[in-house]
Amino acid sequence: MDSEALRQKLEQLTGKRAGIKQLGRQHSASLFGVGTEEQEQPVTHDGYLWVPLYENEGRITAVWVEMEGLTGLELQLVNYAARNYAIALKATGLKEEGEVEARQLSGWLNSQLEQEKNDAEIPDDMTLKGRLFGDMVPFLLVSENVHNPQLTYRSLMKLLRNYFENDILLIPLQEKEWLILARKELLTGGDDKEDEEESEDELLAQTSMGLHELIASEWVGVFHLAVAPAIIPVKGLTGSVALLRETIVLGRIFQVGEYIHLPWELHMERLINSIPDERRRQLLGQIGDYSSVLADKEMLLTLETFFEMDCNVSETAKKLYIHRNTLLYRLDKIKQETGADVRSFGDAAIVKLAMLLYKVTKRK
Repeated sequence: MDSEALRQKLEQLTGKRAGIKQLGRQHSASLFGVGTEEQEQPVTHDGYLWVPLYENEGRITAVWVEMEGLTGLELQLVNYAARNYAIALKATGLKEEGEVEARQLSGWLNSQLEQEKNDAEIPDDMTLKGRLFGDMVPFLLVSENVHNPQLTYRSLMKLLRNYFENDILLIPLQEKEWLILARKELLTGGDDKEDEEESEDELLAQTSMGLHELIASEWVGVFHLAVAPAIIPVKGLTGSVALLRETIVLGRIFQVGEYIHLPWELHMERLINSIPDERRRQLLGQIGDYSSVLADKEMLLTLETFFEMDCNVSETAKKLYIHRNTLLYRLDKIKQETGADVRSFGDAAIVKLAMLLYKVTKRK
């Protein structure tokens, strides 16, 4: 049971509002007497029952429940449930700084996304809300490692702290799925001036490449990483996570062999994926038979690279490490087999559309 489940259980048990909050050092000391024998005892204050869960560097994270109208038995049950949860935390090692609060936010996020509430604002009873008002860059990390040991919060957080110099948050979502929130300053190194040479998209892409390389060098296996533009998480987090999840799905379909996926590079793919399956098959049939070319891995790679290089022959040849004449030969072969000359804009657009339709229908 995570902290959000505990909060919901207490509300169902008592019919009263409940929440989990991390207190500051001074408030922790005055309420619980940090460093004394009474530190782990429940207290009542201003009409609320407070039960401490764990302490970290003088800050206590506690569960609170409204007391008005509660019977003595209900108070005992609240204390019993909270204390059992605190014992379980110690036994499972979830006392790592920020993990309880992160899992509380995770429970709320997953609940909102399951209901497709992509514009929901983070409620006040989320302990981390106070850290989610500034501009932050969201990353979504998904592991495909089936047999390898699951990443732990502690190990991943340690790695991220070595990579990001600024304040970060790590939110475990589903199994093998992690949301990383980093301060926007990571793009500029704290400089308020916009970078004159590189756009924000380029900086995000470079940061993602570095992060993915770090993770891949630390753990064996396949990891997908997506990043979205900076948001103010308190209002835009659910929508951003929904976008990142969709980006990972699209990347797996349309960018096979790639592991960093950027939403601004998948506009056409997003459109194709939204078309019903039967209609996609009809469109593919109406466009023409390109299967002989698209089923050839060498030709498919040539087309993908050609489009990536904005149909520039010289740059495509360099990227593929082949002679320019070899590339021209392949393009001529595509024209002979399909009747489409991808060096012209109209034919290139049709072949690009056919390629995307082929990928998603073949996957089905």
